[in-house]
Amino acid sequence: MKYTVNIKDIEKALLDLGGEAKAKAIQDLVLKVHCGESIPENYQHEKSFRQTIQRKMEDYCPQAEGFDATKREPKFIRVGHGLYKHAAGANQRDFPAIEEVESLEGLIEGTTKVISVNAYERNTEARKKCIAHHGYSCNCCGFSFERTYGELGKAFIHVHHVKPLAEIKESYVVDPINDLVPLCANCHAMVHRVSPPLSIEQLKVELKS
Repeated sequence: MKYTVNIKDIEKALLDLGGEAKAKAIQDLVLKVHCGESIPENYQHEKSFRQTIQRKMEDYCPQAEGFDATKREPKFIRVGHGLYKHAAGANQRDFPAIEEVESLEGLIEGTTKVISVNAYERNTEARKKCIAHHGYSCNCCGFSFERTYGELGKAFIHVHHVKPLAEIKESYVVDPINDLVPLCANCHAMVHRVSPPLSIEQLKVELKS
């Protein structure tokens, strides 16, 4: 069969994967949903298919060289090697973390949603309470997006779950002060370079060394 990679299917796959995924996972889901899990005949091999997906994502990625926000709306944020997040709200000033979506009332987190893979609902109210206590500076390196980028960086910071929701596999009442911590994009990416993720204390040791 023939199939042409397109932004709509890529974006849908990324959202179905929870809003953050490796290009390989996006590829596999696109293949499953649209191609019967087989590489379309108009692509030479799996690598060619995945590279096409990444090239199209980079066209809508603000970090890509030559990206022009006046011509294209950001759709994807590159947060690691081959790792992307959905860029919903990238032009807003009241930034929710990209990895978080609206949840139920209260501070219940972790409810499994059955999609192509399991994802976990993230509670934006918990994020707000975490930032209200800890502030917008990175809890590891002290980086401030607002100090560095001015108005563009205002109210932006990632919020890291000290214990990954994927390990909990159940709903729980999150403590915004002790379970969540603000991290800059770099520190957040470094925490998740290994599995299980580094603790903030371990990352601080790595940073000093």
